[in-house]
Amino acid sequence: MNIKQLPKLGDNATLRLSRQGGVAAIQALSRPREIEFSQCNEQQRGQICSLLEGCLPLADRATGRGDQRYYQIELRYREHEQDDEMVLRIPEEQAPGELVRLWDKGEVY
Repeated sequence: MNIKQLPKLGDNATLRLSRQGGVAAIQALSRPREIEFSQCNEQQRGQICSLLEGCLPLADRATGRGDQRYYQIELRYREHEQDDEMVLRIPEEQAPGELVRLWDKGEVY
């Protein structure tokens, strides 16, 4: 099941990105990275949102079964005066290079 649309992400949004899965899932290898939109400038936010929109067609809730590695994107945001969350799972073999770089280096480009 693919998720079709990214919510509007404002200054209050937080992105948590980690690498998950595998036969012997080792916590140290997940290396979660957290990015607060309030700490990003408009250009950085735009790059991250563009990357996330490109990941939407790749996201599948069934990802991660067996020994499959994947990147988990957790978005926390506020919409209609309510806190909300979206979780995307991107199979490692389909992950865009920019997503891997964001997880590894904390930057898109």
